[in-house]
Amino acid sequence: MEDRANILVKEDLNDSGIYLYTHWSGSDLPMILQKALAKKWRWDDCAYLSRIIFDQMTENSHGEETGYGISTFFQDGDDRILEVNCDRKTISMEEKSWTFQEYIDLPSNSLHW
Repeated sequence: MEDRANILVKEDLNDSGIYLYTHWSGSDLPMILQKALAKKWRWDDCAYLSRIIFDQMTENSHGEETGYGISTFFQDGDDRILEVNCDRKTISMEEKSWTFQEYIDLPSNSLHW
């Protein structure tokens, strides 16, 4: 069964951002993002941080044709979007918001849609 979701990475509030899309692992996306941020790599460089997040998303699927995408607009799964604001160093999900550090400190079992 499909399990679609997106991570929207934005430089700042004025940026429309890029969407990192998963077709099959949407339920795990909050934990995948937590794992990527926990590395504490390139928090001050939005382009590199976007790539680090996408690498974590596709960790076991590099070189595959399907399953993931990058776009300037949401793909399927528009009801499940995690927003990363690089300037403010915040994560937003539904009506909740955390700093990067607060997000990585959350118990992984609390990260779900």
